[in-house]
Amino acid sequence: MNKQILSLFKYENWANARIIDALGQLPEPDEKSLELISHILLVQMVWYSRIAGVAAPPVWEKKSFQQIKEIFEVNKKILTPFIEKQTKDTLNATIDYKNTKGEKYSNTVTQILTHIFNHSTYHRGQIVERLKGKLPKMPETDYIVFVREK
Repeated sequence: MNKQILSLFKYENWANARIIDALGQLPEPDEKSLELISHILLVQMVWYSRIAGVAAPPVWEKKSFQQIKEIFEVNKKILTPFIEKQTKDTLNATIDYKNTKGEKYSNTVTQILTHIFNHSTYHRGQIVERLKGKLPKMPETDYIVFVREK
């Protein structure tokens, strides 16, 4: 197992949990933020599906706050053992897939996982921007904060 990939995966879950917790503190739901966190979680499963060769969910689908919490837990149950069992060989394996437009691509599992982590960070930043002024304390989701807390 690649320790850095495992650390980034744990960070991914930690940061997403902080965002979900923050969204749960809002007096009224922020629909765009719910859409973004839903997208983050659905994209995790889209990429996992491409690697595993199984059917993928849509990448943009409105979900309720309760559904988002459920998807987060399901993703952890599926992705944790998947990440933990990765070896140098499986991380370097090339995956052939089609994107949402049907275009064919090939990438290594490491490249795909790195993309997932960066994609999530981008959208969490959008959510945090939307939360400014709506919460007494903003969620800190920086990787370095995760590392310091561990």
